[in-house]
Amino acid sequence: MLMDFISVFLYNNFVMKNIYLDWAATSIPDHKILQNIYETSIETFANASSLHSLGIKAKKLLEKSREQCANALKVDKKNIFFTSGGTESNNLSIYSIIRKKIKGTIISTNIEHPSVLSPIGQLEDLGFNVIRIDSEKSGIIDPDKIEKSLTENTALVAIIHVNNETGAIQPINKLAEIIYKYSNKIGKNILFHCDGVQAAGKIPINLTRSNIDFYTISSHKISGPKGVGLLYCRKKIEPLYKGGGQESGIRPGTENVANIFGFSLALQQAVDNINQNIESAKKKCSLLISNLKKIKECRIIPEQRIDATFFPQQYDRADGSDMQDLFSPYILNFYIKNIPAEVLVRAMSEKGFFISAGAACSSNKKNESQTLKSMKVEKAGMLSSVRVSIGPQTKEEELIDFCNVLEEESKKLLNVI
Repeated sequence: MLMDFISVFLYNNFVMKNIYLDWAATSIPDHKILQNIYETSIETFANASSLHSLGIKAKKLLEKSREQCANALKVDKKNIFFTSGGTESNNLSIYSIIRKKIKGTIISTNIEHPSVLSPIGQLEDLGFNVIRIDSEKSGIIDPDKIEKSLTENTALVAIIHVNNETGAIQPINKLAEIIYKYSNKIGKNILFHCDGVQAAGKIPINLTRSNIDFYTISSHKISGPKGVGLLYCRKKIEPLYKGGGQESGIRPGTENVANIFGFSLALQQAVDNINQNIESAKKKCSLLISNLKKIKECRIIPEQRIDATFFPQQYDRADGSDMQDLFSPYILNFYIKNIPAEVLVRAMSEKGFFISAGAACSSNKKNESQTLKSMKVEKAGMLSSVRVSIGPQTKEEELIDFCNVLEEESKKLLNVI
């Protein structure tokens, strides 16, 4: 009961009086799930590898959580491995090609999350050839560019599912199909890795239908606890590091059973409510865009989202058509011309609205957003871009209030700058 009281107190005093619009960075935790984690950490505290009855109890809950996550994703539980989050999951799958002594070319994009960009960059330093594909101006990768880059020497393709800055949804089913067909053609398995951190529990995914080898998910993006995530592996990989053999040796280390249980609850809840949540998010995002368009010097990134936020794109498949939205309704990137992102974020924070910088607020090239650079966004936009990201608890009136205050603050700042 104490944890429940603390959760409600924190929510009422630090969230309800302010407007949190940074869900893509981390979500507001579900206080009922926090209560479950608190109780579980007391009642089921033992090491899941211990052979005594308390350890067996912890092991049963661990496997129950694995089964629940597998059911939510409609995959076999033997393909689910728990990690500390999206970053570790991405690193485990990408670096596994070293342990398997796979050589060759890595194909990726310039719109990946740093937890994919960085390990691939390190593999490049170790001698791997890396091909990085730019997105279209929409922020979406053209499947034809990936297909034309495939060769018999390709070892790994790594493509993000939903971009964390713009919300652009990549055609991963189409890409998986292209890679699978080419692999069969050359008689060699080309691995396909997909960072699903901003997608899982928010937009429909079907891992059984696609030929994705690795898919990563993070708990704290879907109102679960921090410090836990999972890696879906279609086939077993060689572990990056050794230890006690936990998680079938893929990710050794004593499992945080209570947090894993909380994660399984959060994932199941997100999947169960995915349709109603996404429809609600679409209405909210459309409202946000229409109000932002009224603000002087405000520009949406990418421009296509002004008139076509959720229009479906057709991808031909042998078994019929695959319709998908082009943008996640949970993420929106925009900028106010001539107002640096850091300045706008701080000004809005002082007014009780919490957003994030969509790109670094520096002219230093090392700090420029690779995603926006790939999209050929103008320099002014790259330095001024901010991201608004919403969640199931975001209210329409909060977004209207945000836009009203944003207009007022931007007028003040433009007069000062």
